[in-house]
Amino acid sequence: MAAGAAGMSGEARARTALLLQGPSSFFFSYLGDALEARGARVLRVHLCPGDMLFWRRGGGRVYRGGLARWPAWIEAFMAREGVSDLVLLGAHRPFHAPAIAAARRLGVLAHHVELGYFRPDWITVELDGAGPDSRFAREAERFMAQAAAATDSAAPPQPARRFASSFAAYAAMDMAWNLSNLALSWALTPGYRRHQLWHPLAEYGGFGLKLAAGPLRRRAAGRALAALARARGPMFLFPLQLRTDHQIRVNGPDPDLRATARRVVRSFAAHAPADAVLAVKEHPMDNGLTPWRRLLEREAAACGAAGRVRVFDGGDLDALIARSAGVVTVNSTVGLAALAAGRPVKALGRALFDRPGLTDQAPLDAFWRAPAAPDPALARDFLAALRWATQLRGAFDGEGALPGAEAAAERILHPRL
Repeated sequence: MAAGAAGMSGEARARTALLLQGPSSFFFSYLGDALEARGARVLRVHLCPGDMLFWRRGGGRVYRGGLARWPAWIEAFMAREGVSDLVLLGAHRPFHAPAIAAARRLGVLAHHVELGYFRPDWITVELDGAGPDSRFAREAERFMAQAAAATDSAAPPQPARRFASSFAAYAAMDMAWNLSNLALSWALTPGYRRHQLWHPLAEYGGFGLKLAAGPLRRRAAGRALAALARARGPMFLFPLQLRTDHQIRVNGPDPDLRATARRVVRSFAAHAPADAVLAVKEHPMDNGLTPWRRLLEREAAACGAAGRVRVFDGGDLDALIARSAGVVTVNSTVGLAALAAGRPVKALGRALFDRPGLTDQAPLDAFWRAPAAPDPALARDFLAALRWATQLRGAFDGEGALPGAEAAAERILHPRL
């Protein structure tokens, strides 16, 4: 009998949860405690020294081999230990994708833990995949019907009170995770391979330069926002994602966000009304290693749209969405915020929310002149169902980590199927 099938019908004491990599914080350690307190057996496989550093529970199996041996090893491990639930963050990480495939073959439920779709103060727990690959994405209509009949589906998308957190603490944990891997992987987990696009030291150098240039960047953003405020024509918003994001590298139209961004600027220059402006907002966690302003404003000038494309780091996202004539995104959660605000959305990649009636289904070139707004009732029901089926209040660090772990444990043991 498949382990997952047993877990689906039994009590928590019959469940065995295997935790792989989570966020660079103690969240998965708290989650293990919460699962065990509810009667589940908890297993852990460490893939790198950073995993060990943030695991307070002790124990755990250390995998020292490489990627070639991993698929067979993890499948045999799950079968031998009777794993019913696999829990991880980052479906496309090199060691996670084969584990998910093995779980599927064994009938093990795969729970994907990610940052919340409605940020901040929410986390996501999804089955069978994340984002456009999730069970919710495949069966949204069924979840919408279930949410409509549920008594607990009317929670507001944003809590009235924020969880306290410290960016300095978050950054310190991220550095501890990465630097411990750099220093100790060769000895403890020689087969480990990073999932990041950038080397950690290059990223930290980029963040350091970005921090040092903060006053200059803020003044540049102020000039860009002032120019956008003076524009008399329609303003379109293009929020950039992170080049490292697997939603870009796997589910985007191009594996490199730079190519997609250039195409958006060229399309805008060729097809948008002559008085329209394009606001390109950098991701707040961008490492600064890609010179987005120079890259895209030069592209605009080469296409005859100099001064009509403004690239900046900062600004009030909600205010920009509210003022926009439409939002262009690859598959960012900003698209969900835009749908909630009733703004037209054009998704360029595979996106959870890219559905007829929600997003504009016409080509990008047509979007600039005739952006189609979402159907208000469909958007309301879709967002309510997404919140009900996948969102839990909490955070990966700070004050929200413990309540988030408790809520995630409940959802893992009692999934909304």
